[in-house]
Amino acid sequence: MDDDKKQPLLQPTPSDPPPDYETAAGEQIPTHPLPIRPPPVRRPPGSLLDLPILKYMRTHRTILASSSPRRRALLSQLGLPNLEIRPSTKPEDLSKAELGPWAYVSATAQQKALDVYAALIAEAAENQASTTTSTSIDDTNRRDPDLVIAADTVIVTREGVVLEKPTSEVSHVKMLRHLRDTRSHKVLTAICCVAPRADAAHPGYAMASYVEETKVLFAREMDGLPDDVIEAYVRTREGADKAGGYAVQGLAGALLVEKVDGAVDNVVGLPVRKTLQLCEKVVFRQDETSEGEEEEDE
Repeated sequence: MDDDKKQPLLQPTPSDPPPDYETAAGEQIPTHPLPIRPPPVRRPPGSLLDLPILKYMRTHRTILASSSPRRRALLSQLGLPNLEIRPSTKPEDLSKAELGPWAYVSATAQQKALDVYAALIAEAAENQASTTTSTSIDDTNRRDPDLVIAADTVIVTREGVVLEKPTSEVSHVKMLRHLRDTRSHKVLTAICCVAPRADAAHPGYAMASYVEETKVLFAREMDGLPDDVIEAYVRTREGADKAGGYAVQGLAGALLVEKVDGAVDNVVGLPVRKTLQLCEKVVFRQDETSEGEEEEDE
């Protein structure tokens, strides 16, 4: 297209209100003309990681029980672009006060995984029974799932309070000010993987779960993070749909976060290495798993 025919990039103006939190959580609305990071490079087929568990996931019905685009992107980088996405619809209403942060996030991830696994098993059985000769339903939906991956991420303040997603601009600013003023917090991501048991032994599936912990240090007000920077960041809505109200892989990584002690992908929303390890366990080493199992931190 000729330069004089190019359409100008749309820029927000002071009179344009930012999208509300419900809208921002449902779709990513750009607030600046340049992407935060370049899109992932498309690799030729020969460059895919040659790992047994990844080969299995590419050739079997693998479900990510999450609507998070960050988790999907992290797995897509491993050569898994065609994962089925099936978020859990079960309310996340477990008691944080009774369970505590670690048990709460672990139980929530397990609840998501089992909810989606059970729903898919029931759906496949129903489709097999009612559409034996029909071609209107994809054959995939007649098959049981081979692997379900679920995750849940929360922020834990220095006082032990669990933070999830901000609910308004006011709460968002307050949340980030608190993280700045207390300097350090922990990001907990629980992963839970479920696969059908080859021997069909009770309860019919193998499950393994794990909680990854990463410590994050925010910059101080005196080091370039005054209130007006926090307020400007909040207006971008980058962190509106994220636990703790910030995205370490985006503007927050440059403006808010001073240091990350541990796995960065855990702060993004999915510790990839541990996820693959759990997938291997429930698929290839089922005798090592049990219902409700929680691995110990090594």
